[in-house]
Amino acid sequence: MDIVKVIGIGIVGAVSALILRHTRSEYAPMAVIAAGIVILIITLSALSDVIVAFEEIVDKTNLNRSLFTSLLKIIGIGYLTEYSVSLCNDMDAASIGKKISLAGKITIFLTAMPIVTGLIKSIAALIS
Repeated sequence: MDIVKVIGIGIVGAVSALILRHTRSEYAPMAVIAAGIVILIITLSALSDVIVAFEEIVDKTNLNRSLFTSLLKIIGIGYLTEYSVSLCNDMDAASIGKKISLAGKITIFLTAMPIVTGLIKSIAALIS
């Protein structure tokens, strides 16, 4: 991922929003959202390399693929939740952002339950 490109887009988006706040304030949130979406697209395209590396690790170590899938889901939920909360904060809707954050945490907890259950079973088998 080219971080310089991401930083440049972020700065251009922030300056655009600042300028628009003084001239056409109704368009300022759109500049922030547009810059955020472009940055998100660049970041997600770079994420494919990480997923390929994780899949190679799973293949080499013979780990349970469902654990890998759950882990990726948890990471994705966390990032999407944080991005959504930040977007709400940018649009002066912090109370909605807090509710999204709570929903994200609960979803992560529910998604992690099979991992926790498997870990407890493994520990119980080692103790027996």
